[in-house]
Amino acid sequence: MKTRGIENATRRLVGARKLGSATLLAQAEQEARHALTQAKAWMEWAGEGRSADDLAADENYAAITAATQALEMTIATA
Repeated sequence: MKTRGIENATRRLVGARKLGSATLLAQAEQEARHALTQAKAWMEWAGEGRSADDLAADENYAAITAATQALEMTIATA
């Protein structure tokens, strides 16, 4: 998995909030929730059978985790 989809969903959600369009906002929120679900599922899958040290050393896992946390915070600030 790459961070691009998670970051794009975050940007779209922020942009939709700025524009104030109810339709765009609904679409962006749906996309954000979907991206969040996918990212959490990937993180769970990627973390299976790996130690905390292995996960901490994995740059891709760390990037996905950071992007996911940013998306969660963006969703929470509705």
